[in-house]
Formats: sequence, C-alpha cells, structure tokens
Amino acid sequence: MRRHSPRRSSARQNKIRALLPVILALVVAGCDAAKPGAAGATGSAVDTVPLRVVRAGKGYVPGMRKFLDISYGACLVSKGQAPTPAPAVPEATLANLVVHEEEELFDGRRWAKYETYRAIGADPGNQCQPAVFHARSVQIETTCESSLGGMAATLSELLDPQRPPRALVLHEDTGADPECDRPRTQDGVEGLPSVDAGQGARCVWNSARVERAAGIAVSGAGSPSDICLYERRPFYFVKGYGRPVILQIRTDVHSLTGAYLPAFAGEIEGFGNVNLVSISEGTAIPSDRFSRAAAEAFLRQPVKTALGSR
Repeated sequence: MRRHSPRRSSARQNKIRALLPVILALVVAGCDAAKPGAAGATGSAVDTVPLRVVRAGKGYVPGMRKFLDISYGACLVSKGQAPTPAPAVPEATLANLVVHEEEELFDGRRWAKYETYRAIGADPGNQCQPAVFHARSVQIETTCESSLGGMAATLSELLDPQRPPRALVLHEDTGADPECDRPRTQDGVEGLPSVDAGQGARCVWNSARVERAAGIAVSGAGSPSDICLYERRPFYFVKGYGRPVILQIRTDVHSLTGAYLPAFAGEIEGFGNVNLVSISEGTAIPSDRFSRAAAEAFLRQPVKTALGSR
C-alpha cells in the first residue's frame, strides 16, 4: 500500500490553497453549470420561496481622497486652469459613502439584480466641485425566452471631463435557451462551518466547499478572495440554473493592485468587499420589480448628486 508522507500532504494542501483565488473565480463564474447529484446536494425542486438580498461596500478613504485630488486637477486643466488640491471633504463623508450596492431578487422562475457603483470626483458642470457620481446596471430574467439587461453611463465616463457619458442602454434577449429548466444540483454546504453574516443570517465561505471537494482540511475561515453563501439556501434554482445566494464578498484588493491602490483606487475596496445589509425570505416581491419599466426607472436616476447623499 502506498503511503503519503505528512510533508507531501502538507505541500499538496498549500498548493491547493494558493490556487484558491483562481478556483473561486472559476466556481463563481460556473455556478450555473450542471453538477451531478451528491450527498447534501441542493436541487431545483425547493426554490419557490421569494428571497431578497441587499449587499453593500464602502471604500478606502486615503485612496478616495487621493483620487478626488487627481479628478479635481484634471477637471481644472480641462478648463485651462492650473491644477490645485481638491476642496476638503469631511472624513465621515468619504468613510460613510456606499460605493457599491447590490439588490438581488429571487422569486421562483424570476430573478433580478440591481447594482450601483459610486465615486466622489470633480463635477465639470459645476466648476469642478466635488460630487457623488453613480453608475447603475440591471439584469432581469423572467422566462426561458426572455431576459433584460441594461446600464447607464460608467464611472469612467462620468468622471472624464472630456468624454460625454453615453445614453442609457437597455437590451432584451428573446432567444430560447435550450438548457433552461434542465434539472441540476449543486454541492451543498451541510456539515461545513458557518460564520455570522449579520442581520440574523449565517453563511459558509465557498472556499470550504472547494477544500472539501479537493479532499483537504476545511478551515472554514475563508480565503483572502472568497464569497460567503447563505447557509439556509446556498443556491437558488432559477429555471434550473443554480444561482449562488451570496451574503458577503471579500477580495484582497491591496495585493491585486499593489502600490496603485492608495493612489488610484480607493473605491475598489468597496467594489470588491461587500457585506450583508438586509435579507428577507418568504416576503412577496412586487411583480413590477421584474419589469422593463422598473429597469428603466432605476437606470434613469440622477448620475450625480451632492456630497452627503448616497
């Protein structure tokens, strides 16, 4: 019988853990993929209860302040003026700004996601004074033949004084999906350690699923880049596809962006790290939240607001 030395086993586990961020990216991207049934697997037969999840993230204040200085200077230069430091913005204003907000709705065969990214920058339409810019996108699915997606101007477009923002874009896909409603399962989270996600909910870091599937020791503490799945319902099956019910997301953005983060990407801290704000299960979701009118109304909200607003 061949034996595995503790040293080799430890080295194997370290290699797998080093690859976890890559594995997680593949897992998140492939959460809709079909999986064979397994012990503790979840399936499409149980997912008819309405579920609403709201997540939000805040930014890295020194980086946000530095970016505002850069944006303000660029705005002045675009107007033929010499660049100067941006007007002072209170620490609390930067620290409390929700730079990333996601509302995800699950209701039987219907699914929707409303998403907003925010940044504080110089407003070329108001003498380069600081303002909050909002970039929004929406995705809605209602049947196997109908899906709707759209977005307003991006943050890069809104913050570029030389580039007029694009018009609202909303498109509908009416092509039939041959894979729709095919029975599927996903490996569940039963027996894995959970953590407190707030709002009375608990979640399981997806890396624990990866570790268990790889046959290595399960830490339960999560990896530096990870998603935390709702313990009660880690996947919600919409038209047969298992969408992950995510309560928290964390990303080691400092290691990903290195020295550039403090200078250029204060908002990225909140883009890649979100926490649970609210969760409701079993409460009816108005049907018009899955409509084209709701998508248009969401995208037509103001793209810039005064400081102190969300």
